[in-house]
Amino acid sequence: MAERRSHLILVGLILAALAGVALLVVPGSPAHKKPTLGLDLQGGLEVVLRASPPRGHKLAPSDLNRSVTVMRNRIDKLGVSEPLVTKQGKDEIVIELAGVHNANDAINIIGKTAQLELYDLETSVTGPSAGANGVPRAQPSLFGLLAGVQSLTKQGQPSAWYLFDAKKKLFAGPRPTKASLLALTKVRHLEKIPKGFKLFAVPHNTVVISCGPGAAVCPPNVPPTRTWWYLFKHDKAAGIPQLTGNDLKLSGTRADVDPDTGQPEVLMHFTGHGGKVFQKVTAAEWARGKSAGTPQHFAIVLDNEIKSFPQIDPNDSSLASGISGGSARITGLASAKEAKDLALVLQTGALPVSFTIAERTDVSATLGKDSLNQAKRAALYGLLVVALFLLLLYRFLGLVAVIGLAIYAAFLYAAILIFNVTLTLPGFAGLILTIGVAADANVVVFERIKEEVRAGKSVRAAVNAGYAKGFRTILDANVVTAITALILFAVATAGVKGFALMLLIGTVISLITAVAATRAMLGLLAGFSWFQNPRFMGASAR
Repeated sequence: MAERRSHLILVGLILAALAGVALLVVPGSPAHKKPTLGLDLQGGLEVVLRASPPRGHKLAPSDLNRSVTVMRNRIDKLGVSEPLVTKQGKDEIVIELAGVHNANDAINIIGKTAQLELYDLETSVTGPSAGANGVPRAQPSLFGLLAGVQSLTKQGQPSAWYLFDAKKKLFAGPRPTKASLLALTKVRHLEKIPKGFKLFAVPHNTVVISCGPGAAVCPPNVPPTRTWWYLFKHDKAAGIPQLTGNDLKLSGTRADVDPDTGQPEVLMHFTGHGGKVFQKVTAAEWARGKSAGTPQHFAIVLDNEIKSFPQIDPNDSSLASGISGGSARITGLASAKEAKDLALVLQTGALPVSFTIAERTDVSATLGKDSLNQAKRAALYGLLVVALFLLLLYRFLGLVAVIGLAIYAAFLYAAILIFNVTLTLPGFAGLILTIGVAADANVVVFERIKEEVRAGKSVRAAVNAGYAKGFRTILDANVVTAITALILFAVATAGVKGFALMLLIGTVISLITAVAATRAMLGLLAGFSWFQNPRFMGASAR
């Protein structure tokens, strides 16, 4: 009697759990959830980024680890659901963005180096870019800018290299070394530099800076209808640039709206050290502007592109001691979206090295939908074939097993929703395989029961003996499968991880349904006289 009561309690718990599953599955219910689909099932973007460390910098594992963290933070702020950011090899990062709407914008934000530098503009421009009294000169051509400084490249180590074609258009670069630039040309199917091509170096301790569409105005006061080029000093030992992104408080950087003009802007807050340097530099600019009678400027440069260059008005006596308060603004932005994107990359910090796109794969939503439908059909057909096999071989026991499989399928789907498992095609393969694992547990027990019946035991005794003797075999088999799944999940690539995760979850749930659900149902049925006929289970006593 106690045994029957325990079976009734267990069946009641299973029914209650199934009611909870129904709340998760039925549309319109307060607990309804939809499964999260991977890139291959709903479409999206997969991109492989390859690290390009600067000259003299050896790529370290910590660089990739830091880059993965920064990129993941940016993706989280973009609101992309269930992204996948993983290291691949020694110098690559793989990013999968499922269901992303604007792939180009997303990858530009994620892969942006975000090297923020702030220059005292008039003292930092050099070479052809420096006019009278340090007033910047905008150069209309990168080729022309570099052609005028090649005599200076013989002094010291060049900071970068560019390659131009016969029409003076940029063909490759910038690259930190000449060797890396030549290696890049081989990727573009050039065995040697063609006749008419020009290889230009950037002088030691200088950097090429651009300004163009997207900025409100370019130095000194030219419209950004095209890209303009400048040569800046870049000597950390001499304190140029005067400030970098390391001097910013990431948490204090945000997109905002200028209350006076209504235009979008980005507010930046400096650290204690950064605030002191900013005040010192702006004070020097005010004094220099007062002496020269012309405003001086502070250039805000992101990834070697001028975003804005606010002026220090020499007629404003309140600026004589510099700008205090430890904050600055980036103005002249084209839209609120640009301000938001710029603030996002600044909030998450700079990447330790720059990255280039090595591979890119776009999966359309239509292709993903077709893959999902095929995976659903494969899972359904697999379940039907296994159910048919169990019914033909084990008859009434097979019917009990099919009900157990249905319970297993419901619990598995609920686990996918509760744990927010991302479904992928390999994951569906693991799901289909666990159907066989769940059926295998029933086969082991049912064969034991048939053996006990053939030995002359009653059906009730055979059921008890079958589960008692078969449980250890089921447990051992499932533990081995679970260990295999754990090893796969730990060491395999992203696609195989989905397979391993579904196999692990399915194995655990199949153990519960095979041992608990079918055992409870058979224990209750064993109390009925009509169930005592061995032919119900495809066996006869001998």
